[in-house]
Amino acid sequence: MKPRVLKISGLNSFEREQVINFNRLTEKGLFGIFGPTGSGKSTILDAITIALYGKITRTNKGFINTTTKDLIVSYEFEIGGAKDRKVYLAERNIKINKNDRYNTKYARLIEKNGDESKIIAEGPTELQNQIHKIIGLTVDDFTRSVVLPQGKFSEFLKLGGREKRNMLERIFALEKYGQSLVEKIKKVRNANLKERDVLQGELKKYENLTEEDFKAKQQELQLELQNEEKLKNEKKQIDEKYEMYKEVWMLQKELDAFIDKKLKLKEKLEDINLKKESLKRGQNAIKIKPFMDEVEATNKNIKDNREKLKKAIENLKDISEKVKVTEEDYIISQKEKDDRIPELIKKESDFALAIDTTNKTEKLEIEVQSLRNDYKSIKNKRDKIVKQLKEIDDNKKKLAIEIKDIEERLNEIKIDPEYREKLQYALQVENDYKKSLNNKKELNNKLQEKEKNLKEVSQEYNGVLSSKNSQDTLVKQLEEKNKILKENNPGDNSLLLEKSQELNVIAKKVEEVINEINRKSDLEKIIKDINDRKNPLTTKLEEVKNDLDKNKKELQELDNKIENIKKNNLASLLAGELVEGSPCPVCGSIHHTDIAKKIDNDEILKHEENRKKLQQIIEDLNNKMTNLSIEVAGISKEEEHSREELKSVLESLESVDITELNKEKESKEAEFKELKEKIDKYNSEKNDIESTLQIEREKKSKIDLAESKLSENVKNETLLIKELKGELEKENKNFHDLSNEYESLKKYFCAEEISLKAKEVLKLEKESEKLKNEEKKLRSIVENYDANKQTLADEDKKLIEVLSQIQQSGKEKSNIVKENKEYIKTLCGDKNPKEYLTKIKKEIKEISDRNTKFKKQLDEEKELKEKISNEKLTLEKAANIFDETLKQQQSKLEMSLKDNEFNDVLEVKKYLLDEVTLLSMENEINIFDDNVKEVKSNIKRIEDKLQGNRIEKEAWEQLTSYKSEIDKYISDNIKKIATLQKIIDDFKEDLKNLTELRKREKQLDHKLSLIHDLMKLVEGNKFVEFVAMNQLKYIAREASKRLKDITRDRYALEIDSEGNFAIRDDFNGGQIRDASTLSGGETFLTSLSLALALSSQVQLKGSAPLEFFFLDEGFGTLDTDLLDIVMSSLEKLHSSRLSVGIISHVEELKNRVPVKLIVSPAKPGEGGSKVTLEYS
Repeated sequence: MKPRVLKISGLNSFEREQVINFNRLTEKGLFGIFGPTGSGKSTILDAITIALYGKITRTNKGFINTTTKDLIVSYEFEIGGAKDRKVYLAERNIKINKNDRYNTKYARLIEKNGDESKIIAEGPTELQNQIHKIIGLTVDDFTRSVVLPQGKFSEFLKLGGREKRNMLERIFALEKYGQSLVEKIKKVRNANLKERDVLQGELKKYENLTEEDFKAKQQELQLELQNEEKLKNEKKQIDEKYEMYKEVWMLQKELDAFIDKKLKLKEKLEDINLKKESLKRGQNAIKIKPFMDEVEATNKNIKDNREKLKKAIENLKDISEKVKVTEEDYIISQKEKDDRIPELIKKESDFALAIDTTNKTEKLEIEVQSLRNDYKSIKNKRDKIVKQLKEIDDNKKKLAIEIKDIEERLNEIKIDPEYREKLQYALQVENDYKKSLNNKKELNNKLQEKEKNLKEVSQEYNGVLSSKNSQDTLVKQLEEKNKILKENNPGDNSLLLEKSQELNVIAKKVEEVINEINRKSDLEKIIKDINDRKNPLTTKLEEVKNDLDKNKKELQELDNKIENIKKNNLASLLAGELVEGSPCPVCGSIHHTDIAKKIDNDEILKHEENRKKLQQIIEDLNNKMTNLSIEVAGISKEEEHSREELKSVLESLESVDITELNKEKESKEAEFKELKEKIDKYNSEKNDIESTLQIEREKKSKIDLAESKLSENVKNETLLIKELKGELEKENKNFHDLSNEYESLKKYFCAEEISLKAKEVLKLEKESEKLKNEEKKLRSIVENYDANKQTLADEDKKLIEVLSQIQQSGKEKSNIVKENKEYIKTLCGDKNPKEYLTKIKKEIKEISDRNTKFKKQLDEEKELKEKISNEKLTLEKAANIFDETLKQQQSKLEMSLKDNEFNDVLEVKKYLLDEVTLLSMENEINIFDDNVKEVKSNIKRIEDKLQGNRIEKEAWEQLTSYKSEIDKYISDNIKKIATLQKIIDDFKEDLKNLTELRKREKQLDHKLSLIHDLMKLVEGNKFVEFVAMNQLKYIAREASKRLKDITRDRYALEIDSEGNFAIRDDFNGGQIRDASTLSGGETFLTSLSLALALSSQVQLKGSAPLEFFFLDEGFGTLDTDLLDIVMSSLEKLHSSRLSVGIISHVEELKNRVPVKLIVSPAKPGEGGSKVTLEYS
C-alpha cells in the first residue's frame, strides 16, 4: 500500500481542512514530519488509522475537535503489483451528537479507475471488512508493523511467544492452515455425514422390497391380460350390431328433419310468389332509371349555366375599369424610377467607401496604441534582466571560495583504498569468528537434546512393538474363526429366495384351484338365475304374438265390412259432398236439382272408430313384441356366455387333486421355515464375529500406524545426531582456523577489537561523503547560475530587437491614419457617412418597391380580365349544347317507358327499388327454390337407403347402453393393466436403485474413514504453530542482522524455544540479556530493528504489499553517534517500492531528511494546526 493524498479536518488540533500530498512527500523515499511537541504530528498517523479502521491506537475518546464537533478524513492510497495495481479512497465523517456521543454520518470505500469511481463498501463495518480483505491486517497488526506510534516501539519486542505467533498467523494469512483448515475438514465431514444420513433414509424406503411380491404382480398382470382378450371379443360382436343399426337410426332422424322442413316451405309459398312479381317490375324500373337521371341532370346543368353567364358579364365590366386606373399609376412610378435612382446609387457608392476607410483608420489607431503599451512593458522587462545578470556574477564569486575550502579538507581525511579493503576483510573475519563460536555452543546443545530424545523415543517404540505382536495374534484367531463359520454356511439369501418362490408357486396354484371351484358354483347359480328370468319373458312373448295375430285378423274383417258399406252407399256419399256452383263429378252440372237422398252415417262412423282402436292396439303390441324380443335375445346371449365359461372351468378342474396340492404346500412351507432359521442363525454369528474383527483390525491399524511413526522417528533422530556430530566436527575445524587468522589481524591493526578501528574509519568516510555531497551540490548551483546567465543574456538581446521593430511599425501606421482622414473628408464633407448611407438606401428601396407593386397589380388585373372574358364565351357555347342534349334524352326516355310497359315516370318511381333490396329479394327467391329441390331430393335419397328398415327409440337406447357398459369394462381393465405394469416397472427401478445405494454407502464409509484420519493430523493447531514459529525465527534473524549493523556488531537478537526475545551483548562476552533490562536508547534500537525486519517480511507477503513505514518518536533517547547510525540505516532502507517516514521534534534530523512536512501548532482564531511542504 502506498499513500497518495490525506485530507484532515476536525481531528484533535486540526480544525480546518489540511491536505497532505504524499506523492510529493515520498518522491525521495525518505521523508520527515517535524514540529514542536503538541503541534499535531502524530495526529497525521491517527487520521490514516481512522480513515481505514475507524479508531486510533492512543485513545478512542476525545479525538474530535471541540470547536467543529465534526471530523472528516479522506485517505487515498494505491496497492497491488504493476499489472493489477488499484487506487482506493477511504472516507469517514464522525460527529458529536447532543449526548456527547460519536455518530458516524458516513463511511465508504471508493475504487477509482481513471475518471470513473464506484463505491465498493458503505458503512463502518463493511468498510473495515473490505480494508482487512485488501490490506490483510487488523488495526493492531497495522500499527505494530507499519505505523509505530508513541508508546508502541517496544510492545512487539515484549509480547509473549504465543501472542507473537498469533499476530504472525494473522499477518502472514496462516489461518487457512489452522482453524480455517480444521473448519473446512469439519465442513466436508459434516456434509458427508449428512449425505450418509440421507442415504440411510433412502435405504429405509426399500426395507420391505422382495422378489416374491415382484413375481406375484407379474402373475396378476397375466390374468388381467387374458381377461382383456375375452372382453375384446365380446366388444367386437356388440360393435358390429351397433354399426348396423347406427346408420338406420341416423337416417331416420335425418328423414324426420327433412319432412319438417318441407312443411315449413309450403307455408312460405304464397309470399314468395308475390315477391317474384315485385322483383320483375323493380328490375324493369331499374332499366328506365338511367334515362330519367340523365334528363334531370341536364335540366340542372342548364339552370346553373345561366346563373354563371350572368355573373361573368358583370365581373368583366368591373375588371376593365380597374385595369385603366392601375395602368395610369404604373406609368407615373416608372418615370420616377428612371430619373431618381441613378443619382442615389452614385451617392451610395461614395458614402460606402468613406465608411470602409473610417473602419480601417480606427483599427490602425488601436494598433498604434497597442504598440506604445508593448514598448513600455518590454523596456521594463529588460531593466530587470540587467539587474539579475549582475546578481549572478556576485553569487558565483562567493561559491568559488566555499568549494576551494571543501577540496582542501577532503585531501586531509583521504583514506588509502588498500587499507580500507584490508580493514573490511578483518571486520568480516571478526564476525565469522564470533559466529563460529556461537555455532559451536548451539550445536553442542542440540546434540545433547537429540540424544536425550532418541532414548525416550526408543523406549516408547519397544512398548508399541510388544502391543503390535499381541494384537496381530488376536486378529489372526478371529479371522480363522470367521473362515470356519463361512465353510459351514447353510446357504445364502438366493437359496432362501428360491425356496420362497417354489412355495409361492404351489400356494398360488392352490389358490387358483379354490378360485375355480368357487367360480363353478357361482356360474351354475348365474345360469339358474338367467333361466328364471328368461322363461317368463318367453311365455309373455308368445302371448303377445298370439294377441297380435288375433287383432290383425279382426282389423282385416272390419276393413272388408267398411268397404262393402261404402260401395253400397256411394251415390249417397257423392250427393252429400255436392256444393251449389261446383261441378258434379258424375255429370259435370253446376246446378243440383235431383240429388240422391242422404243416408245415416252413424254406422260408418262407428266402424271407423273401432278400426282406429284396433290399429292402435296392433301398434302397441308390435312395440311390446320388439322390446321383449331384444330383452330375450340379450338374456340368451348372457346365458350362452356363462355356459361357455362354466365349460372352461370344468375342463380346468378335471386333472386337479386339491388334497395332493395342499400336502405339497405344507411340505414346502416346512422346508422354507427350517432353511430360514439356519440362515438367520448363521448371519447372526457371522455379524458378531465380523463386528469384533472390524474393531480389532481398527485397533491393529492404529498400533501399526503408531509403530510406523515411532520407527520413523527413531531413524530420523539417529540420522540427525549423526549429522549434528559431523557439523560440530566441521565447525571446530573452522573455529580453529578463524581464531589463528583473527589474532594475526588484531596485531596488524594494533587493536583489541577490529570493530573499534572500523568505527574510526567509518566516521572519517562519513565526513568525506558529506563533504563530497556538499561540493557536488555547490558545483551544481554554479552550473545553474551559468545556465541562467546565458538564458538571460539571450533574452536581453531578443528584447532589444523587439523594441526597434515596435518603433518602426508605430511611425508607419501613424502616417497612414493621417492620410485616411483627409480622403474621407473629400468623399462626404462634414456629413456622417453611416447615417446618410442608410437614408439613401431607404429611398432607393421605396421607389423600387412602389414601381414593382404597380407592375404586379397591372399584370394580375389584365390576366383576370382575359380569364373572365374566356369564361363568358365558354358558358355561351355550353348553353346551346345543353338545349340540344335535353331534346335527345327526353326522346330516349319515352321509348324506354314504352318498352318496359310503364305509362309515365310517376309509375316507374312507384316500383323503383334500390339494387341491394332487389338483390336481397332475388337471393331469397333463389334460396327458397333451392331448398324445395333439396328437401325433395334428400327425402327420396333417405327412403331409398332405408329400404323400409326401422328401429324403435327404446331398442336403440338399450343397444347403446349395453355397448357403453362393455366399453367401461374394457377401460377399467386397461387401467388395471397399466397400474400393474407401472407397479412392476417401479419394482424393477427400486431394485436397481437399491443396488446403486448399497454401492454409494460403501464408497461413503471409505471417504469418512479418510476424513477421520485427516482430522487427527490437524487438530490442536499444531501445524500453524510450527509455521508461525519458523516465521518468527526468520524475522528474529533478519532483525538481528539490522541490529548488529546499527550497533556496529555489539548487539544481536535471539529467540528461545517459547518464542520470547533476548539480547546478546557481544561487547560484553556474549552475555544474554532480557529485553526488560535494556536502556531507553537500546530498547529503541532493538525495537526499531525488529519492526524493520517485520516490515520487510510483510513486503514479501503477496496479499498485502505495503510500501511505506512510519517511525513516530524515540529519536530523543539517542546520542549523536547512534542517531547518525540509525539515519544511515534508514537511508539504506528506502527504495522505489518502500518509503520511510520519520516523525520527530529533534531539529538535528531536519538536515538529514530530503523532504519535510512542517506541522505548525494551532493558534487562536487561525483554524488549528497547519502543514507546509519543504525540501532540504
